[in-house]
Amino acid sequence: MSSASTQKSRLLTADCSTPTSSPKMVSDTIATGVVFALLMTVGQKLIGFVRGILFCRLMTDQELGQWSMVWSFLMLLAPLAVLGLPGCFGRFTEYYRSRGQLRSFIVRIAAVSAVMTLAIVSAILLYPGFVSKLIFGTDKQINVVYGLAVAVIIVSLSNFLSSLMESLRQVRIVTAMRFFTGVVFAVVGSWLIWTWEDSASAAAVGYGMACLVGVVPAFWVLWRFRRELNNDGDRLAHCEMWKRIAPFAIWLWASNLCHNFFEVADRYMLIHWSSEPAEIAQGFVGQYHSGRVVPLLFVSVATMLGGVLLPFMSAHWEAGKPEKAVKQLNWTVKLVALTFTLGGILVMMLAPILFTWILEGRYDEGLKVLPLTLVYCTWFCLFIVGQDYLWVAEKGKWCALAIFIGLAANIVVNMMLIPEWGLRGAVIATTIGNLINLLLVFGLNHYFGCKTDLGIWACAATPLLLIIDPIMGAGCMIALVTVAWRSVWFFSEEEKVDICRASESAMKKALNMLGRT
Repeated sequence: MSSASTQKSRLLTADCSTPTSSPKMVSDTIATGVVFALLMTVGQKLIGFVRGILFCRLMTDQELGQWSMVWSFLMLLAPLAVLGLPGCFGRFTEYYRSRGQLRSFIVRIAAVSAVMTLAIVSAILLYPGFVSKLIFGTDKQINVVYGLAVAVIIVSLSNFLSSLMESLRQVRIVTAMRFFTGVVFAVVGSWLIWTWEDSASAAAVGYGMACLVGVVPAFWVLWRFRRELNNDGDRLAHCEMWKRIAPFAIWLWASNLCHNFFEVADRYMLIHWSSEPAEIAQGFVGQYHSGRVVPLLFVSVATMLGGVLLPFMSAHWEAGKPEKAVKQLNWTVKLVALTFTLGGILVMMLAPILFTWILEGRYDEGLKVLPLTLVYCTWFCLFIVGQDYLWVAEKGKWCALAIFIGLAANIVVNMMLIPEWGLRGAVIATTIGNLINLLLVFGLNHYFGCKTDLGIWACAATPLLLIIDPIMGAGCMIALVTVAWRSVWFFSEEEKVDICRASESAMKKALNMLGRT
């Protein structure tokens, strides 16, 4: 046999031995990802809304306040435990995948995250009385604290896998995870409160079970595409990896810590800074929770958008096209401002029906603070999306600084207003803190290269339409959208073209998805 024939035979043998049937992971495009995520999120948020209303009806003010505190500290402890490391996936997965070092990167992040989570859970179990006093203002909720410790492990796992799937641009998988979690939590949580006990413990057990169900799609993806996660590049040195990601992770952890403290500060101070007994203060938190049910749906949508947007901006950045990342962010911020403000106006129109009829008039204080709650939640949504640029540009320490300044202002104003104004003072303080956060992140974006125009700054003022009469607010909103689209002071001509193209593409993909179902 000739040398050429032998070489050809070897090539054929190698081709035949290659596992061609092995599936290949395909990243979603941003249009496909956002369309699928929004379609699924609509259903998920409707279910979440129903679940929130059921919790309000099935629990007393005090029990609802206890659950609000459990939820807030669960969201605080889970990211705190893992030092912000899973948050590195969105920025660095593409970096290490392009170098054939993705598996080492993921395994090392997973190992450190697991150790740190177990450490903080051990601390909770060793000092349950102290944790109960810290969260509830009383040491009588030991059983709830034990449930919280178990839930921290489950939620940390869920957050880890969600961050990983987002970084791999498996947007449909992430959305499915959240959808399953939301559905199971609504069904199981409400059922446990109704049939077992109407307490925070039942709600926490339901949420833990929901998170366990929600991680199944991620495990399925990791198993199916496990071959693609193998290393095929140079060995990744520990020193090289940690030196690369440590600054990003540290500042992300600091930012998350400030953010989560910011999120819980008003309710924590209502319990510990109010002159009322702990039980009555927990009732204040329950009233506040009722006014946050709908606004927090907006926040969860913005969190989804921010998570989806970050890997795509990162891909442009790594490809040496930062201008595309800037353009993508700016028109997303503008659309979020207009869409969420319009949604808030609709909420205000329907609020009397919700609080008077559905909630049986039990949460009048929640209704009173709803307008300002909608304003600061919309500002917070803009902050969530807007901060993506600082993380992509690896300027995360400035994002952490912005949140810290807003947190400090929030705490100081809470200290001044809560003793005299109670719940209303807490909401005003949180509104001021969120406005400071937003203005700082817009200013920092501009300083570090994400050039902002008049339309971006107008986004900060748009949510103020939510504090006026809803009918008048709707009229102002129609006028604003008309002027914004017919001129160039809000949307530039280039942004209008991009929005039209993206909308056309999204509509086609949405129709295709609906057609398949």
